[in-house]
Amino acid sequence: MTNHFHLQLRSQVQPVSKVMSLLNKRYADYYNTKNSITGHVFEKRYFDKIIYSNEDMLEISRYIHLNPLKAGMVKTAESYRWSSYRYYLYTKKSGLLNSDVILDSFSGSITEKREKYRMYLNEEIEKGQHLV
Repeated sequence: MTNHFHLQLRSQVQPVSKVMSLLNKRYADYYNTKNSITGHVFEKRYFDKIIYSNEDMLEISRYIHLNPLKAGMVKTAESYRWSSYRYYLYTKKSGLLNSDVILDSFSGSITEKREKYRMYLNEEIEKGQHLV
């Protein structure tokens, strides 16, 4: 996204508000130093929504992964440079991302779960819900 970002977070150690405060401050410090400026980088406080169910967790994940496609920034969800979607589809590992939380919503082997997640996103694309 050009003017905001989406994160789906779960923290068992720190409240999400503290995580977001640190993330936004560190990025603002980096951005200001890089551009030799001072002041606020973000216009507003972050928005958060507590996710209560696995269904909502899946829907939020799908929304985030399809948002660049909906915005017309890419031709495929997979091609968005800043997306974690590739981590869900392939064997890439990340110390920051646990794709199992989402993929475990589907049955089968890890390969089958990945394919089912891809199909889950494609259902929305085929409906035209996430196209410009």
